[in-house]
Amino acid sequence: MVLGITVVVVAYLVGAILPGHILARMKGRDISTMGSGNIGALNALRSLGKRAAAVVFVVDVGKASLVMLLVIAIDAPDWSMYAAALATMLGHNFSVYVGFRGGKGAAVMTGVFLILLPYLTLLSVPALILGYLIFRSVLWGMVMTFISINTLTIVTGQSLADIVLCLALTLLVGFTHLLRAFEILWPAIKRLDFHRIGQIE
Repeated sequence: MVLGITVVVVAYLVGAILPGHILARMKGRDISTMGSGNIGALNALRSLGKRAAAVVFVVDVGKASLVMLLVIAIDAPDWSMYAAALATMLGHNFSVYVGFRGGKGAAVMTGVFLILLPYLTLLSVPALILGYLIFRSVLWGMVMTFISINTLTIVTGQSLADIVLCLALTLLVGFTHLLRAFEILWPAIKRLDFHRIGQIE
């Protein structure tokens, strides 16, 4: 039990490390006051450039994968692996280091499932590309990816724990997105303005 709790706490603290915030600070800027204010790869792309965005995405995916690999390596209790995945995303979305602000967690979810469900994660990539090509929106591309991986997790007969974790992380990404952009996102949702929704980060 002590090992499991320790793993979850460490997972939160690792997830709370935000490369977007660090890179912006190195340039004497505050990414939370730039663009959408989100501290993730998409806002880094718009506010700091392609190179910074690539670094942010790779580090965010990598930190989540690293946590999952660590839990497996130390043979922690099974429940702690799923709790650590959730804690990593909570750390990323609500970082204790920057006043409980953060990203939305899409890259973290990717990192988690690259380790837990690598083949299904890779099979979901075409949905991201297709969504972007159809809607010209990264957001809708991610939505289609989330639908894809959740569907694949169910139809391929994955464990109930994996199915629940996938759904929980998806809902957390959606909740964080709605929370951060509620004032402009909710009116677009009520009008079913899909184009406008796709442009709101």
